[in-house]
Amino acid sequence: MPGCDDVVPRPPEHVKCKNFGCNKKFDPRYPDQTKCIHHRLPPVFHETAKYWACCPDKKAYDWDEFMKIPGCQQGHCSNVSKDKKFLGGADLRAENAPKRLDDDVPVDPRKKLDKLREGLVSIGVGPDDFDRAWGRLGAKLGDLNLVVQQMNQLFTEVLQNADSDEVNMPD
Repeated sequence: MPGCDDVVPRPPEHVKCKNFGCNKKFDPRYPDQTKCIHHRLPPVFHETAKYWACCPDKKAYDWDEFMKIPGCQQGHCSNVSKDKKFLGGADLRAENAPKRLDDDVPVDPRKKLDKLREGLVSIGVGPDDFDRAWGRLGAKLGDLNLVVQQMNQLFTEVLQNADSDEVNMPD
């Protein structure tokens, strides 16, 4: 008679679930027959705190307590590995880092004109009209940086004049 301490081996076809926080062993041929309670996002290990990115209000400072945090969603076990296994302080800082407003502003004057053209076309300005206007300015001024400055000045004047009494008067 086998003793109480004998370990029953798991079937060789069973694998460990890859869903965050599940850790169950299951037969990947029949995942739809499993019930998996897991976390949607990876764990976060930041300083001494441990928590699941999807459940930031449930923090633990001890590994055993962290492993007891119940999953936040239900589904079936999976044998597909996740791209990101865990998050740390650098991930949290990068995710919440301030974004510069001028990051998308190109330095090259031709790219600035392309961005301006894209914006104007999106509000209905004809692309040929814009191309003709900056082309004439380019021929006249001979430098795309000067064309950008001239466009800036012209648009600024139009926008400031749009605030005049004539524009604001009712029909």
